[in-house]
Amino acid sequence: MNNENINKEEKEEVNQNETNSLEELNKEIENLKEQIIREKAENENVRKRFRKELEDAHKFAIGNFVKNLTEQVENLFRASENIDIKACDNNKELKTLFEGVEITKKNLLKVFQDFEIQRIYPLNQSFDHKFHEAISQVVDSEKEPNTVINVIQAGYSIRDRLLKPAVVIVTKK
Repeated sequence: MNNENINKEEKEEVNQNETNSLEELNKEIENLKEQIIREKAENENVRKRFRKELEDAHKFAIGNFVKNLTEQVENLFRASENIDIKACDNNKELKTLFEGVEITKKNLLKVFQDFEIQRIYPLNQSFDHKFHEAISQVVDSEKEPNTVINVIQAGYSIRDRLLKPAVVIVTKK
């Protein structure tokens, strides 16, 4: 009988050990499953972040080039504004020069449009600190406060990203 009790106790102990081992294995399996789920989620996040960074790099890769090119476009605007239109009627070379400047400006602006580059020229618009840089304020009782009354330099944006703010003068009371 004593031998039977020992065998029963040994069997119960073995069964208990097996149960404990099984529970530990199940816990470890659950932990590993959770770890796999977290790793998959992290990998997906890394993939999404990489895709977004790559997309942004493609979108904005021409940003520095465009910044430099905008200066040349602005030179064309200044040239157009400083050519005396009446003098073009009497001077064929001046008229040809003016037309050439206008065509070049128009073509460059078309290229900008194709690449979603916008010229920001906010004359008579409300000041917007996101797109404008005010360098001065002038009292003007005829216009609402914070109205752009002079654009010193046009700004530019590419898609939703500001490349260069418009430099402006605004009104105050």
